[in-house]
Amino acid sequence: MTAQLLPLAALAPVLIWVALSDLREMRIPNRIVLITLGFFALCAPFLALHELSLRLAAAAITFAVGYVFFVLRAFGGGDVKFLAALMLFVPSAAMGEFLIAFSVALFAGSALTMGLQSAPVAARLGPRLGWKSCYARGKLPMGVSIALAGLALPYLVGG
Repeated sequence: MTAQLLPLAALAPVLIWVALSDLREMRIPNRIVLITLGFFALCAPFLALHELSLRLAAAAITFAVGYVFFVLRAFGGGDVKFLAALMLFVPSAAMGEFLIAFSVALFAGSALTMGLQSAPVAARLGPRLGWKSCYARGKLPMGVSIALAGLALPYLVGG
């Protein structure tokens, strides 16, 4: 694994927290985004200025595009904020691989969610367990896909 991917790998517990939070509550709390941004602030001084600039630009573009999708009600606000924050951890040389990982994760997350929501047992157990994603038909907990892409990237790029 390259040194540039170490902060992303260290972010794994936060990514798992995002996935579980979105599965349970169908939301990504702002405190998770703030913790992610705080962790990046600790890592940023170790990046070259050019790399930092590219990551900030990627995060800003992700936020702007995500905001459009939020306005169109295609993305949740937490999804937009967390995805933009996560882009700060993606090395510029690995942005293409991240987009592929995110696309695959969106497909897998959508298939998993639709399967879960259509299972009769999930409809009965979801409310009892408090997992809103089990019975929120037509809604995708995108935090799961965002987390999966973030967790997969160090393995895809780092070998």
